[in-house]
Amino acid sequence: MKVVRILLLLLSAVCGLSLYAAQSDLDRLDGYVARRAEYVARKQHSIDRIKAQLRPSMTAVERLAIYDRLFEAYYTFRFDSAMVYVKRGSQLAESAHNSYFQDNFRIHQGLLLATSGYYSQGEAVLQSIRPEGLPSELQFKYYYSFSWLYNFWSAYCNDREFAPRFNQLRLQYLQQAISCTPRGGAMYHYLSGEALYYSGKNADAMRHYHRVLQLVSVSNRLYASSAYALARGYKLQGRMDLYEHYMVEAGISDQVCPLKENLALQELSLYLYEKDESYSSRAVKYIYCSMEDAEFYNNRLRMLEISRILPKIVAAYQSQINSRTTLLYWGLGGLSLLTLMLLALIWLVFKQNKKLNSRRLQLRQQNALLEKLNQQLSITNQHRETYIRLFLNLCAIYIGKLDSMRKLVLRSIKAGTTNELQSKLNHIRVQEEEATTFYDRFDRAFTMLYPDFVSQLNQLLRDDAQVHPESPNSLTTGLRIYALMRLGVTASAEIATLLFYSPQTIYNYKSAMKSRAKNRDTFEQDVNRLCHVIQEDN
Repeated sequence: MKVVRILLLLLSAVCGLSLYAAQSDLDRLDGYVARRAEYVARKQHSIDRIKAQLRPSMTAVERLAIYDRLFEAYYTFRFDSAMVYVKRGSQLAESAHNSYFQDNFRIHQGLLLATSGYYSQGEAVLQSIRPEGLPSELQFKYYYSFSWLYNFWSAYCNDREFAPRFNQLRLQYLQQAISCTPRGGAMYHYLSGEALYYSGKNADAMRHYHRVLQLVSVSNRLYASSAYALARGYKLQGRMDLYEHYMVEAGISDQVCPLKENLALQELSLYLYEKDESYSSRAVKYIYCSMEDAEFYNNRLRMLEISRILPKIVAAYQSQINSRTTLLYWGLGGLSLLTLMLLALIWLVFKQNKKLNSRRLQLRQQNALLEKLNQQLSITNQHRETYIRLFLNLCAIYIGKLDSMRKLVLRSIKAGTTNELQSKLNHIRVQEEEATTFYDRFDRAFTMLYPDFVSQLNQLLRDDAQVHPESPNSLTTGLRIYALMRLGVTASAEIATLLFYSPQTIYNYKSAMKSRAKNRDTFEQDVNRLCHVIQEDN
């Protein structure tokens, strides 16, 4: 028995240390996430210093070298700016008849198009280059860009028809890029790890990734890529503690570099969402950071991926808020019970004393306590309504973003991508479907918090004009409008935005409901007084 107890104690200690380490990693990541703006400003300052080196008196070769440095600075930071300097470099190289930089900027263009989701266009640009006559440095860029292109293309397809071919091409070009890379360097070890991983040799690959972390600092993008690869490898081995640790390391490096084309925070948010509901607030924070980065960089693939997982994480976060609200209600109920017990004890004591002055003191204390309780209940009611409004705004904004994203992708597809993807997107009805989900959640949440709202509102209406929803947990459009007004949303324009109607339609619904009221002049004020926890004295 003693041996068993010792083993249990050791196991508890190990688990405790593991949980502490995981929490410590996440706290450390939060510190870097909080400084995102600082790192972006630092990056922009570095870019501005490179731009300041441009002079009218520079030779074409000197100017081309600066354009190349600006591309490297913008490549994983901002797509539009990187493409600007690719075009400027290409035009200048052509006018200067500089074949080296012509090929260099064409390779950059192919890599950039692949990163931003223009796979077929990037492939066409890279295929227009003949690698045989390229210098070794450009040969490496050429083969690396091709491997990157097919890596993204495979992830985008994620099917059995096209993805296997892209995976094969990715491995082929990886091996060719390795042959052009000096042995022993960080890039050599990273590419070797990638080639081994995609060949099914995960354990061998991870030795190369660990070597990269020894060779470069956290501010190097190879550090972020290798840390992410290590997390991926440990996940395959089922070692989730190390998976989380290295995913955090990748996320930190993404912030410090900073890299706007990234995966770490996106994957980490989904992992935390699936791990435990208590992490939902962090998951929401990380996924919104990922969305900001994808929009900042203009990465279509990342925005599509985020749009698939965002509703799950937001729903989990809302569930956590609801749980906390329930705990608050229970705590308030317990406090009320204890207060009542205390008041009863005081009353008995003062009854026994039978002193008039003591009774008056008791009454004053009772009134003070009841007033405090009334204030607490009012504050709790305000918090509850605030949570609902935040939830409504969040859902409405999300639906709007999804629809904007659909329109953006549709326009891009019409500009040159496949007809098949365009046809699929034309059949997606994002706003209508998400609006239906939004109405359902709002109705259920509102009727749960205000179960007597419909019956009390019907008391304000004429007997021949009562409103009866289809089910106890549903609301009609008119009821939904006055439910929002009960929550403090009074402007017709704001109500129209939340319910996806025009302001005129909202006005018509309000007028129709008021025409059924017993007292039209005070109807809206009467609605605002419905379902209060503590009624105000007249």
